[in-house]
Amino acid sequence: MSRKTLTAVNPANDKVIGEHEMLSEPEIRAKLDAARHGFAELRKLPVAARARKLHAVADLIDKRQADIAEVICHEMGKKFGDVIAETRISAAIVRFYADNAEDYMAPKPKQVAGAQKAEVVRDPMGAVLGVMPWNYPLYQVVRFAAPNLAGGNACLLKHASNVPGSAKLITQLFHDAGFEEGTFTWLPVSSSEIAEIMRDPIVCGVTLTGSEEAGKSVAATAGELAKPSVLELGGIDPLIVLDDADIDKAVEIAIDGRFDNTGQSCAASKRLIVVEPLVERFTERLVDQVQKLRIGDPMDESTNIGPMSRKDLRDDLHDQVKRAVQKGAQLETGGEILDKPGAWYAPTVLTNAAPGNPAFDEELFGPVASVVIADDTEHAIELANNSPYGLGGTVVGQDVKRAEQVARRLDVGMSFVNRPTTPFAELPFGGVKGSGYGREQSEYGFGEFLNVRTVFVADS
Repeated sequence: MSRKTLTAVNPANDKVIGEHEMLSEPEIRAKLDAARHGFAELRKLPVAARARKLHAVADLIDKRQADIAEVICHEMGKKFGDVIAETRISAAIVRFYADNAEDYMAPKPKQVAGAQKAEVVRDPMGAVLGVMPWNYPLYQVVRFAAPNLAGGNACLLKHASNVPGSAKLITQLFHDAGFEEGTFTWLPVSSSEIAEIMRDPIVCGVTLTGSEEAGKSVAATAGELAKPSVLELGGIDPLIVLDDADIDKAVEIAIDGRFDNTGQSCAASKRLIVVEPLVERFTERLVDQVQKLRIGDPMDESTNIGPMSRKDLRDDLHDQVKRAVQKGAQLETGGEILDKPGAWYAPTVLTNAAPGNPAFDEELFGPVASVVIADDTEHAIELANNSPYGLGGTVVGQDVKRAEQVARRLDVGMSFVNRPTTPFAELPFGGVKGSGYGREQSEYGFGEFLNVRTVFVADS
């Protein structure tokens, strides 16, 4: 009987570029047993030793940038330069936790009546299962792996099925840095096997980045098992253009925020909410600049827009655009599947997006910008918060204090002024409402899967 495989297809040309065997049930059990042993050894390592291994991971990411970029470009169509940028933020996150691990893990003394000693310590709890998406194949993995390995937890990676080559390469990076099999383990399995893996006692928690549907399923199982979970789900992030905004700067920020990674980002600026006096000029300039975006080979440095990651997702996006137009949105440019092999979609601008229209209500996960008209600033805030999601949000305006006041009123996990939502190792990443719960990055992402334990010694 033939083994099931994960198949990698180049979305730029539909060519199969690799197949990787999936694990059988006995092999999954063996991997989980290895994680039990790996965790037992990892937790005994001094924090400084774990930090040294993390520094080695970061160094290898830097050293192997080109190899990483080539694999990710071919597997999911990300532009070569964008992958290089992804490797840089990934290395920065790993180094951040390597540099801060000892401080974060140090006992925190407390002054308590009747105590000779009272302190709070953090202990590792087991293996954390990371269910990761394809759109940032390296960044998403290190975001969960680095803090957990620093804290002494083992890591189990269930990566997206269309990027098995990336998963294999990332695993090799961690192994070469000293996090051997059992401490960092790739599980090439199907989504249907996640729940059973979570039931294994070595799994102390699960973190998922993906769709709302997948998140709810994982959260339900975690709740049943009384295991902690962190979810980073979808977003229909607003970008508000205030009436004092510089049009050219606003359009530049909007294009960066919407079309980066070919629009395939949870935290992309998907709803461009523009106050009425600026709508006409903003839209004219936006359409002009979007039409100038160069569509082409993601390995070519002059390319602005590469293919989407999969043809089925491209087709779903096209259906959303068609439904949006049928319900009153105006197609200004794009809105078509390109006639060539691969998962290509023309960069698109829709206007007259309003509540009740798919261009406003649904997450369009691809190169489609939706322009929304606001009567004034208060209406713009109301529209921005009129969403079941709350991941990130951006406000653009020349009066920075005023823009900051508006940004603070957005119902999101991350507010940015005059910049699209951007990951920084030092800042927490995560959302509210349907965008999930829990945080990654910074000190707030460190202790999600550690036991915060009270140690009390009575005063004799």
